[in-house]
Amino acid sequence: MEHKLIYLTGFMGSGKTTVGSKLGERWSMEVIDTDQWIEHKERKSIAEIFAGESEAYFRDLETEALKTIKEDSLIITTGGGIVEREENRKLMKLQGKIVYLYCGIEEIIRRLEGDTSRPLIQHQDEEKITALYRSRMALYEEADVIIDTTRKSVEEIVEEITLWRKKG
Repeated sequence: MEHKLIYLTGFMGSGKTTVGSKLGERWSMEVIDTDQWIEHKERKSIAEIFAGESEAYFRDLETEALKTIKEDSLIITTGGGIVEREENRKLMKLQGKIVYLYCGIEEIIRRLEGDTSRPLIQHQDEEKITALYRSRMALYEEADVIIDTTRKSVEEIVEEITLWRKKG
């Protein structure tokens, strides 16, 4: 069964952008990244938006992105915090299917080491990152399917999502 929109959700570092790109190639579908959509619209990086505006302003932009991006047959990769707003979770459920890319916190922290592009983790220690991760867990788990990406190759993850999609 084909789903109109496929949303990839998960914590930062779970592989949403990488997996989304590979899914787009495999399925011959366009991929839109909500963070890139916001950066294009605002003509600023996510870090600049967080620094010059606020997290709340950024979350408003995420909601606007979900309301605007509605074309058929798209893969949408989302920012890690998009699930924090109930409105966003409802929009994604209404407009398509949600795939949660789960990844264990130890692996997340390993993947994020040295990453300076993520404003929410700048100057944060492992304890704070872990607390943010745990605070979002139940929201991510509202997804239509949960795919564990921990210690899996991108190809294995893409295959698992492809099998789920074929089952409908």
